[in-house]
Amino acid sequence: MVKKIDFHIHTVPSIKDSEFTYSSEWLIKYVNEANLDAVAITNHDLFDKDNYVRVKGELLKARNGEPVVVFPGMELALEKFHVNIVFPESMVDELTDFSSWLQEKHVNQNSSITIDELFTNLKNWNQGIYIFELGKSKGIDEIPTELHGVTAVGGVRNQFQFQIIKNQEDSLTPVLFSDAHATEIDSDPDRNDIDKLKSKSTYIQIDNCSFLEIKNCITDKSKVSLTRDNLQDVVEIDGHNLSTGLNLVVGKRGTGKTHFLEQIKKQFDKEEIYEIAQFETAKADSYIEKQRKEQGNKAFENWKEKYNRHFLSISNYLDSIEENYDEKIERYIESVKEYASDLDRKGKSQQFNLFKEAPFELQTTEYIEDGLNSLLKLIKNERIWSLFENSQSKRSFFIDTYNELREKLIEKNKAKSIRENVNLILRDSKEFLTSQTGIRNVQDVEISKVIKKKQIEKSISSFLEKVITTTELKREKIHGYQIIVNLLPFQNASQFRADFATQESVQEDLIKPYLSKNYITFLKNLKNKKFYNSANLAEYFMHKEVKLLDSDGTPASGGQAVGFALMLRLNEARQKNVILIDEPESSLDNAYIQTELNSALKELAKHRMVFVVTHNSTLGTLLEPDYLVVTTKNEQNEYTVLTGEFSSNKISDSKLNSESSFEKFVEAMEAGIDTYHKKGEIYGNLNH
Repeated sequence: MVKKIDFHIHTVPSIKDSEFTYSSEWLIKYVNEANLDAVAITNHDLFDKDNYVRVKGELLKARNGEPVVVFPGMELALEKFHVNIVFPESMVDELTDFSSWLQEKHVNQNSSITIDELFTNLKNWNQGIYIFELGKSKGIDEIPTELHGVTAVGGVRNQFQFQIIKNQEDSLTPVLFSDAHATEIDSDPDRNDIDKLKSKSTYIQIDNCSFLEIKNCITDKSKVSLTRDNLQDVVEIDGHNLSTGLNLVVGKRGTGKTHFLEQIKKQFDKEEIYEIAQFETAKADSYIEKQRKEQGNKAFENWKEKYNRHFLSISNYLDSIEENYDEKIERYIESVKEYASDLDRKGKSQQFNLFKEAPFELQTTEYIEDGLNSLLKLIKNERIWSLFENSQSKRSFFIDTYNELREKLIEKNKAKSIRENVNLILRDSKEFLTSQTGIRNVQDVEISKVIKKKQIEKSISSFLEKVITTTELKREKIHGYQIIVNLLPFQNASQFRADFATQESVQEDLIKPYLSKNYITFLKNLKNKKFYNSANLAEYFMHKEVKLLDSDGTPASGGQAVGFALMLRLNEARQKNVILIDEPESSLDNAYIQTELNSALKELAKHRMVFVVTHNSTLGTLLEPDYLVVTTKNEQNEYTVLTGEFSSNKISDSKLNSESSFEKFVEAMEAGIDTYHKKGEIYGNLNH
């Protein structure tokens, strides 16, 4: 037998909840519509015995006179994660005592306890079923060592995540729960929306809902499922069995296919869904142009990141070239000549040795200050340190390093201050001598800075000569199409101005030095341009060329452009878990549908949940999906959805009423059996 259980329902708000009022009417309605055999009451760090007894009594005959089993439990906030713990009814008193202790311990929403405190204050803590939340901010990556001996499973948010976790070899057994608030009115409508919540529970292969039987089998993945029939790779959404792979949705126009997709969307978070809406594929040109820019920019960013250190050095160089060292050198040489001439004229070269004294060169300490700032940010980053078990000892090492480096900075700054004062005294002394003797002083110049600048310029020129050359950044094939991204040296001023949308003249001061590989002149002139933006420095060196080609190597256009745009979208859709595609056959010929589109959809559905809506018989028939979904509308304008294995001859609605999949499929694809046979006759006549 199979029993359906919701392992996580809130009935009483705690300090960690928004306020709500328990409603027995809501809970009874919920267990009936969800067809539940058992529920677990797991409130936030709280167990209310009176409420539990009340709920248990109200559910004794809640489901058509049959009892719904109620298990006690708690959603517990431990130091680094949340865990839902479900216990047998025999532990009601222990939970009550533990809850009383927790109320004294928890004073705000961020309060938590340690695992050791759990062990100390909850008797028989190891008798529970521990449901560790997966994929949430308070979820876990692995079970703590202290809890390795407990019966452990993984709580998931939706049906698709359930199947992903279930198919992973070394993962916990997944269970899906509602996390509902049993109330008529809630500040978060999703927490009491029965239509949305009723499919968020787990089927377990057991004969009865005894706690021991559940505990014994729940860690066996083969004994849990999202469907009553315990089917692999099938999920139940809104009462319908659907594949976690490829689902084909067909039906006459106006029978609710779009409505069906909207119901599917409600079951998942927005960030999990990728949707290609009806007729959207026809907007091929604008989408291809958008992709051209995105593909080019992405490839260029990767290239820029590769040489990021070099571009940063060039940017720093441009920031420092305000100081004209060439003029300083000229003035220095001229002052040396004047000084020598004055000494020779006065014949007193040995009397004024002070003139020969050079000032101290001052060493920068910016790199030490940057290092201190980086260390301080790391030391203060609580989010980083919370990842470590023994964070205090690890952090103390960096604190010691920071303090030692700070002492080094203080020493260097003291030495720098002394040198600055000596330089000041030396300068004043030379000025005094000049005033008394008439011998002109030699101008100060930091020769090392001049030499360093020349070395930097030589390094920049060498780097740019190496990278400013034709470079292929990307070549990717997507179902018969190609995306090629190249970087090319600029050819002329028109090309340069077009890339940066500027009307400024660039021929003489930029393009000429650029083409002659005089890159330092190019950079100096570039910095003075109105359009110059230091954040875009790397872009001024090369022209981006993006080619979107068909299988023959020619630019995609017309129907090919539509196909290319669709393939690009399908490729982009891989980033999401659930993909909804409404009539992708727009503007595509049947040959392309058969050879390219079908295979692309099948490949996508290997690792994603895909829904394809179509009216095209070639796509519908040859796609061979995992599941067939047929929408219909009766004379009372009521929608009906029937689903089933595509290889089966039956499809069923949510009430398990079955119909022939052949008749319904042909009716949707070929406008009925008669039309289907008529088309066969016409094809036969053409053959003769």
